[in-house]
Amino acid sequence: MSLNVYENIARGWDFIEDEALQQETDIEKTARRELKSEGLRACFASQASFIAHEAQAVRAQSVILLGGAPVIEAMHLADTLVSEGQVTIIDTSKPATQLASRLFKSFEDTSTIRVRIINTSGDVYLPRLNSMDYDIIVAGGSPENYTTAYENAERLLHRGGELIFSDILAYLNEDSKGGVPNPADRTSKATSMRSLMKQLKDDDRFSSTLVSVGTGLSLSVLR
Repeated sequence: MSLNVYENIARGWDFIEDEALQQETDIEKTARRELKSEGLRACFASQASFIAHEAQAVRAQSVILLGGAPVIEAMHLADTLVSEGQVTIIDTSKPATQLASRLFKSFEDTSTIRVRIINTSGDVYLPRLNSMDYDIIVAGGSPENYTTAYENAERLLHRGGELIFSDILAYLNEDSKGGVPNPADRTSKATSMRSLMKQLKDDDRFSSTLVSVGTGLSLSVLR
């Protein structure tokens, strides 16, 4: 093994992210610029690509994106979901939902995918949704989004459906002090992610694993 293995891993991550960025469409690149201008963080291109790949692998028809200004993820999904599929964006950020509405309106006449955009919190909206009607739930952003998604996942997902948590290592919150890998990081996000990872590990309803995409993804399949 190379003595510089960790340096090589970092370089490899950069290479993969650059490759994913180059494959994004013009409208996805425009969305990244507009998110930045609104002071919102766009997700990693490799992460959006991975989530879309997961959706394509299971031939997903209905996906929920909760929190984290998931505009880029929604755009990748719109290109990969089966015909007549649906993406539901739920976010408390008005700039994020307004941007999503504007961008998706520009090509709604040519798309067979329905995009539903809701400016509210998950704990308000998820309980209203039909049971066993969704293939994938993706949660990110504030710790409350993860908790809400976890609490509603068993009811909303059909068997074999997948619950995905982004930034599971808690690197992206502004007060991060090294995230989950640093035991000294006792910020709300880091402590919440540690607790959530343990809950998922011990939860027999799900088969869970972690993958090193973006700043860490947690993947949990409902048994």
